[in-house]
Amino acid sequence: MPVGFSGDPAATWSILLEGGLRETPDPATVAARMSRASDAYPNLGPAAVVRLPSDWDATRAEFADSRYHEGDPLVRVALAGDRLLIAAHHGAVDGLGLVALLGIALGAPVHSSATGVAGRTPDRPYLLNALDRLREAVWTPPTRIEASLRGKDSGDHLVSREIPRTKVGSVRLTTAALDTTRRWNASRGVPHSRVVAAIGASWRAGTDPRPEDGSALLRLRLPARADENDVRALLAGAAPETGFPSKRNPVARLGMRLLAARLGSTFLVSNLGVVDADVRALRFFPAASGRSGVAFGVVTTGEVTTVTVRARRRDFGADDAAGLLDLLCGAVLAGQGASR
Repeated sequence: MPVGFSGDPAATWSILLEGGLRETPDPATVAARMSRASDAYPNLGPAAVVRLPSDWDATRAEFADSRYHEGDPLVRVALAGDRLLIAAHHGAVDGLGLVALLGIALGAPVHSSATGVAGRTPDRPYLLNALDRLREAVWTPPTRIEASLRGKDSGDHLVSREIPRTKVGSVRLTTAALDTTRRWNASRGVPHSRVVAAIGASWRAGTDPRPEDGSALLRLRLPARADENDVRALLAGAAPETGFPSKRNPVARLGMRLLAARLGSTFLVSNLGVVDADVRALRFFPAASGRSGVAFGVVTTGEVTTVTVRARRRDFGADDAAGLLDLLCGAVLAGQGASR
């Protein structure tokens, strides 16, 4: 049986961190480190098998698009020369958990500047959040990033861009994703008046990441004319939402079946912050779910900031996904200039 959450049934809930390393590690050493991690952290499942793929792009797609099944490792690892790819089920680790797994694979401490939301508390229980989501889905579903096709392909496009090191906090990233949504939909003559931003976060900071799931979700309903100041104010006052139950929960299953196309958010953004690791660059692909099935990720290391988009193949062509990312990068860099 596939392992899953109660959210979007189309999502595999596989999150990925890809690194360009400064040295070529020994696969057997990496495998031994991952095996010890599985012994120490049962949430990771059986020890990951370290793959040595000849087709890197195909392996990345497989890691992202293949579901996790009960009894399987919940972490996937691939090595090819100086490239390392770590994927994991989001129920086993969050984004900072991937950072911790990177440190384990490298055999060296890895840290992130991400601050987390440990100082905040949920303002209501799961049931009230669930009822609010159902009300929203029935009466005022969030704007979706307009699909460019109606296909049947499964899986996601994974696209990345490297830009010079840029200070990208959650406010700027969310504002840039909002601007991207507006421009994308306006060019297609589609309204964008009910944008809901989902912001992936963690209950802990990145100073000492652990290979565990400490994920939290902030959800912002953005006014039609919201700007960066509005996003900053809303984010400052946002309370994290409590987690979702197992997809075996009968209420969750009913909601998925009846309202899957109307549930969720317009987009998700997730930022791993500045990661201190002995790598040339990193790429982070959070889980894409919700109405649009679009997620934007950011991570900075060294002198490089990498921005990514993950978008459903059934709704977007490869060029469309790249176009979304180009809009986001433009908005991020424009925001940098405006903040000076």
